[in-house]
Amino acid sequence: MGIQEYLNDLLNFELREIKYRYREKIVDDIKNRMCSLLSRWEQIDFRKTVLFVTDEEALFYEPVAPDDVRRFVVATIRNSMLEVAASVNCRQFKIQEPLSDEKIKSITSNAICYFKQCRFEDLQNEAKDMIYVDIYGEAIQKYPLAWTVLIRTAAENGNEEVFEKVHGENVEEVRVLSEKPLKKVICDGYSLEFDDYLMEELGNVISGNIDIFYVDCFKGLTRNFEKVLHVLEIILQSGKAFVTCNYYISNGRIEKRRKILRASHSQKDMFDNVRNLNGLPTFFKSVLKGMV
Repeated sequence: MGIQEYLNDLLNFELREIKYRYREKIVDDIKNRMCSLLSRWEQIDFRKTVLFVTDEEALFYEPVAPDDVRRFVVATIRNSMLEVAASVNCRQFKIQEPLSDEKIKSITSNAICYFKQCRFEDLQNEAKDMIYVDIYGEAIQKYPLAWTVLIRTAAENGNEEVFEKVHGENVEEVRVLSEKPLKKVICDGYSLEFDDYLMEELGNVISGNIDIFYVDCFKGLTRNFEKVLHVLEIILQSGKAFVTCNYYISNGRIEKRRKILRASHSQKDMFDNVRNLNGLPTFFKSVLKGMV
């Protein structure tokens, strides 16, 4: 059992309704993500940080499996180009309707069943011999401030940490974004582009109109890890905070909910999550109180 067997046999079969050349794009993206992550699996900070952004979803996935197996499946499969096929942009792959929620659930559940039987040491060895794009490695080089602060967030075992601000290197990012004209795009959960709503919200952050950029959960922003870093870089460079119902992340302060809430699936979930003040440090609690 291994990466190539999973991709060739199980995943290709599950995506058989998609034409081969488009199916191969999805499979190749997943292969790149798996190999990029597995190539640094023994680097604890790297692994914990890439997997950390999946916690609000992965830790609630079924079937029962070790946490890192579920995180691995969400990071490399669910948070891949598979999202395009499950979105309003599915016609990019010449399919008329998005893959159903049931189909996506089946793919992820089957992947968890498969990879919980694998030895990750064997997967790492297989990845070393494969040709792949280092997706995560390339992303963290682009957004060093976001990566540095996210490492601290993933590593922090307590509920709060106040630290000396990290010096940002990518100081041109905020200025360049603020000068970009708005471009009408319809973004799925994978696209690296910014739609007009996101551009407007980030514009409000940059201009100082708002101090907090709030989304219910990481996947509520995007499933693409590089885009998470990009948005976080802009927010941190602006001296503002990125907040979900579980995390308060700024350059100088990190706070976490004691027991994380599941990522929302509906407007009601989002409303319930932001009103839930259980297990929050004092400062984080005051932030969410001010949003209700």
